[in-house]
Amino acid sequence: MSTYRTDCRHFRGDRPCAPHKLHGAECATCTSYYDPVQRRLLLVKLAAMGDVLRTTSLLPAIHRRWPASHLTWVTAPDSVPLLEGNPHIDRVVAYRGAVPLEVLAERYDVVINPDAAPDSCALAQLARTGQRVGFAFDERGAPVPLGDGARHWMAMGVSDALKRDNRRTYQELMADVLEVDYRREPPQLEISDDERARGREFRLRCGGGDRLIVGLNTGAGGRWKYKRWTEDGYLQLVQRLGAAGHKVLLLGGPGEAQRNARLVAASGGAAIDTGGDNPVRRFAGIVEVCDVVVTGDTLAMHIAIAARVPTVVLFGPTSLHEIDVFDLGERIAPDLDCLVCYKTDCDFVPNCMASIGVDAVYDAVLRCGRVTAST
Repeated sequence: MSTYRTDCRHFRGDRPCAPHKLHGAECATCTSYYDPVQRRLLLVKLAAMGDVLRTTSLLPAIHRRWPASHLTWVTAPDSVPLLEGNPHIDRVVAYRGAVPLEVLAERYDVVINPDAAPDSCALAQLARTGQRVGFAFDERGAPVPLGDGARHWMAMGVSDALKRDNRRTYQELMADVLEVDYRREPPQLEISDDERARGREFRLRCGGGDRLIVGLNTGAGGRWKYKRWTEDGYLQLVQRLGAAGHKVLLLGGPGEAQRNARLVAASGGAAIDTGGDNPVRRFAGIVEVCDVVVTGDTLAMHIAIAARVPTVVLFGPTSLHEIDVFDLGERIAPDLDCLVCYKTDCDFVPNCMASIGVDAVYDAVLRCGRVTAST
């Protein structure tokens, strides 16, 4: 009778493991690929897709604190593609409103929950464990911070004034919440050559030479409409880039289709619309071929940062200080006292994003383009 090493990271039980399929390794006698797991971790991070992606910066620090660990990450279905193939994650589980069976059935050595949101806290509280880090629930269903870092993050979450005064990046703050040793590792996004193929097609259409290929992400979702720069600003930027011989790839989703069509029509041939129906990993493959990306505080920004593409980020109602571009880009915000208001609407004229000038953005693109050329 065969002996199965169920403590091995590669063991699946219902199917052959990867070393068996790739190298013919047999479980009972395997020595080259046997990787015993000493701890089982559960990370609960739902939230927005951009928040999920930037939290991957903490994965190396998590594994430094709890080495030889098997990590299960529970996230919202839309965010699952952002975590696929990540070498620091052993299993991704989608949360669809009901507690995943894995969470109910298994016992974890550590449950990690960086969010005070009710659904995250409920999942973290239901999981069986001997140790919780970050946030949990009390008996009345109220979120409970489990350490000083979590207490500070919760205070920021309920106070616009504290958010406005903050000068630390999201990753630095999360490292305190999770009580880990963060070393400024960038976020991680693993995409395949097939998923990069559409991006390479657009790169070829742009031609070669010394011209820059600049990705413009012209949308910003629906929650904060003033995270989006003005259409006139993007139009002037497209025209200036085209006049200087550079090419533009217009990025976005279905909500940007009409805006991007108008920009293409007015670009004099400088702009190419990459389409609004790209799955997120194919979208990342397009972002990756850009020399520079210009965007607001959006998922495209987090993808560009993870892809190590120089990124010019335009800020208004949300915190520029929480965003780290990891020395490969620039953050631009107007000189206004009302920044970082986190308001969903605004009656100021001009508003913060309308106050960002085209010259500042164009010059930043050229500076970031020089960084690309030298790396």
